[in-house]
Amino acid sequence: MENIDGTVEIKNCKVIVTDPEGDGRFARIKAGDEVEVYLDEEKITGESIVFSDSKIEIKKNDQLAKKNLNLKFTNNAIQAYLEVEIEAEYELKIKDQPPSNLVIIEVEKKTKECPKLEKTEISAFLLKNKVRFGIKTEVIDQIIAENKSGSYLIAEGQDIKEGKDAVIKSIEKEKGVLAQDFNYITSFLVGEVVVEKIPAIFPKDGINVFKQRIKAPPVKDYKLVAKEGIKLIENGLKAVALKAGRPKLEKKKDDFEVSIIPQYVINGNVNKKTGNIKFEGDLIINGGIFDYFDVRVGNSLQVKKSITGCKASVDGDVLVKKKVIQSEIIAGLFVPQILLIKIKKLYNLLENLLKSVEQILEIAQQRMGILSRNLDFGQILRLLLTGKFQSIPPLVTELAEEMQEFNFEWKAASTLKKLYLEFKGYKKILRIKNTELFEQLTEELEDVIYSQESLNRSDVLANYIQNSEITASGNVIIMEQGAYNSVIHSGQNIINIKGKGFIKGGKYFAREWIYLKEVGSALNITEFYIGQGIYIKHTEGNIKINAPNDLLFIDQPRSNIFLKVNKSGKLIQKNGSPDIKELKEMSNYREIPVVKN
Repeated sequence: MENIDGTVEIKNCKVIVTDPEGDGRFARIKAGDEVEVYLDEEKITGESIVFSDSKIEIKKNDQLAKKNLNLKFTNNAIQAYLEVEIEAEYELKIKDQPPSNLVIIEVEKKTKECPKLEKTEISAFLLKNKVRFGIKTEVIDQIIAENKSGSYLIAEGQDIKEGKDAVIKSIEKEKGVLAQDFNYITSFLVGEVVVEKIPAIFPKDGINVFKQRIKAPPVKDYKLVAKEGIKLIENGLKAVALKAGRPKLEKKKDDFEVSIIPQYVINGNVNKKTGNIKFEGDLIINGGIFDYFDVRVGNSLQVKKSITGCKASVDGDVLVKKKVIQSEIIAGLFVPQILLIKIKKLYNLLENLLKSVEQILEIAQQRMGILSRNLDFGQILRLLLTGKFQSIPPLVTELAEEMQEFNFEWKAASTLKKLYLEFKGYKKILRIKNTELFEQLTEELEDVIYSQESLNRSDVLANYIQNSEITASGNVIIMEQGAYNSVIHSGQNIINIKGKGFIKGGKYFAREWIYLKEVGSALNITEFYIGQGIYIKHTEGNIKINAPNDLLFIDQPRSNIFLKVNKSGKLIQKNGSPDIKELKEMSNYREIPVVKN
């Protein structure tokens, strides 16, 4: 007998099975996609052998039309996403298969029209689910137009806007180069901003798609309160110092109280333990200043004991209850008359130089027109500075060196130094392309001149001065003993009328009067430079009195010398005597009252 394999045939949705002959192989079937095959009421999952008497049932997975809507909420229901599911209806038909030992039962799909979504359906669905805020109508239009499955941001509320707490910020001062050499006590000058408030940024509540308010986290707001020495500006956002000193900031509930402590007290000495001191208010030292340590003070300085080998730069008054030895004291923004004359001279020269440059450039513009742009500016300066204004470079050099001795950080001193470096070799001048540096120096010199015309009085009072240099915009008062071999510059008067009251050696300059008790030494010459007059009760040794246009040398003992300077700058005898009682009262010191923090 011939061996013939069994077969399976599908015809008009019917399965026809033929058994094999002889040793032929039995037929097999397998379910394809979207169809289920049951053999003798059991679902097959792979290939299965079938027989002519097998009960075979085929089930098609026909699909009905689908149109489903669902909502998904995120971020506390700030966003709502509409999930759309749309599928068309389709019918499956079993494919005919010719007789074969293995048949995979497959279907073909017959699709019908896809269902349509309507705006009213979406609107009703949203309303049913209480979505009432931030509905995006343009997205609804998009869904209708596309008519397909997908996830769409259908509504969006307003998210909360978080705020920020107010910040109270103490101002950090720029210490500059002083920070390397000075123990900088944080302090402020009058008019400087001490504390500032960065305003709170208040939050904004959110609204979800259900039109429910979402509360934003609260923020803290603080208020600046002006106490002693402080004024608030810019609607309470900045605290400005009304007096010099160190700031104090205290928090009381939601208020920050700002005040100025006008002084800093050192209970011991200024020495290697404290280092150099810089403070903008009153500095009170209950000891002395020793070991060549220096102080810079923005207001007044009071020293209970002595200072030796010290440099004190002070904007206010200076009181040294005992001695000043081998030290330098500068009180107030005072420039000695000799130096001021040179400053005025340079100021006038610079003004004329700038006018000459302007005139040359104007003439060049008129004659050369557009070609004047190629005019070498450096050559113009070189021509002027080696001709009509040849006195400017040496005067700049001289002033740069002399002003360096003054420690009030004049802007003009710094600019003079820059210009001095430009003048070191005329080749450098050729590289100067504008008059900016000259204009800057002119303005700064004008400030110096103005400061001397409206000089604030800063007095220096000390019991004894030896081998020291004192410069004060006000009076220099030697309270009891005297001065020896020192140089004193006063913007007003020099007074030494109490106690022993002796002046021996040195040079003494006063824009107004000098009032002294005992003067002179056989060992050296004591020199005086006066603006208005001088009174000396008694002289010993050699003294020289200089007036603007006169000179008097005295080498014999004399008493009650009372001279004034007339309009011609000459010395003439003055009748009577000064009010000694008033001068003695001026010689009494007034301590700085200590303020409790």
